[in-house]
Amino acid sequence: MSRPLLLLCIVAAFVIAFLAIRHWSPTRVVERKQAALVAALERRSNKHLDRLLSENYSDQWGFDREDVKLAMGDIGSQFIILNLVPQDPALTVADGIGESVMRFEASGNGSPLAHQIIREINQLETPFLFRWEKLGFWPGDWHLVRIENPDLDDELRGYEPGDLRRALELD
Repeated sequence: MSRPLLLLCIVAAFVIAFLAIRHWSPTRVVERKQAALVAALERRSNKHLDRLLSENYSDQWGFDREDVKLAMGDIGSQFIILNLVPQDPALTVADGIGESVMRFEASGNGSPLAHQIIREINQLETPFLFRWEKLGFWPGDWHLVRIENPDLDDELRGYEPGDLRRALELD
């Protein structure tokens, strides 16, 4: 092999290694996971949401992994179109834990309840906290373990995931 070709191969290997390390850095992985979560919520895709949620997911409303999928299905059923634009995102990643903090500007179309949800999201002053944990060996094994927002009531007016109709009748 000629010397210039060998040098070119060595440089290419370093560039590829650098790009791979950068691509799989914990911060970049959590950024991509957070973007995928927002996209799954906008598309109302439980299939994509399922891949992002940890088996031990829990939140301030007492929802587990299955509850949050049912709740997202209930909420999503009210929308024809949903757009969530992250506002003031901030991300910290350390020791296998990532915390993404952001508010949302919501827009879309759907039922009267969908419009109420949009108004509520847009009026929140405190950002959402999304907590991610690295739960496996592979660089991409980050999963959502918790969502919280102290501006939202811990009690959801009698709502139980999967039973939106009954909760609407309580109002």
